[in-house]
Amino acid sequence: MENTNPFEKPVSKDEFNGYWIPHHNAKVMKRGLEENKAPFLPDASGNIKAEPIYNGASGYCLPAGRLIPVQFAKMENGYNSNIVFPRSTVNALENSIKENEKGVFYNFKDEQGEIHVASLFFPEQTQNPEGIINASKDKIQQMDNLKDVSMVIASSEPKEYLGTYIAACRSGMKLSVDPQIAEEFKGKIMPTLENDIRDPEKRDKNMPSLSNLLFEAEKRGSEICRTLAAENGQSVAPKKKQPEMEMCF
Repeated sequence: MENTNPFEKPVSKDEFNGYWIPHHNAKVMKRGLEENKAPFLPDASGNIKAEPIYNGASGYCLPAGRLIPVQFAKMENGYNSNIVFPRSTVNALENSIKENEKGVFYNFKDEQGEIHVASLFFPEQTQNPEGIINASKDKIQQMDNLKDVSMVIASSEPKEYLGTYIAACRSGMKLSVDPQIAEEFKGKIMPTLENDIRDPEKRDKNMPSLSNLLFEAEKRGSEICRTLAAENGQSVAPKKKQPEMEMCF
């Protein structure tokens, strides 16, 4: 079994799931905001390039709690692909992960409700990138039904800001924001990130975690997509049922 424990000393599964993954995601996002390098921040013209990343196993755009960390990994490593795969899917397609490659960790629940940890990998991290991309092409559910719609992020509240960004990723709509709104957003989300970076015993338990925030942004993004689709006489209902949203830590 893959050893996904990054600690030098052994830790329990609960500590790994409940501390390290949220800690790492918050740390990466905080650094990106400080360097003004984040997928949901605007360019000099105020435009935001909202790009979906798909799960090659299901064909659907990743939920916010996985999408944002994976987008940061794409930016940091210079990957070109907009699709990722669990290790099990890579192996099932008779491919393999390159030596020393690390995936993006995430949590998931099994049928008994027990929480596990797994990783997502970009094709560039496999021995046969082109092969795994071609093998998954027919599965990808392209989400561009609102590609002719333009929207401006009007609120700096993290749930609304990120929810609008998620909606753009899921629908193909054009997105922009006033740079001042983006700066205000950075200031409002920073306390959440700083809190998640702290040791568990030092965290403010009354403050929503990044996982909570992304879960709420995912729901808000879905609401925005439904509203805009209805206004444009369209539907965002998928061809087949999508997996239910879940929040793990």
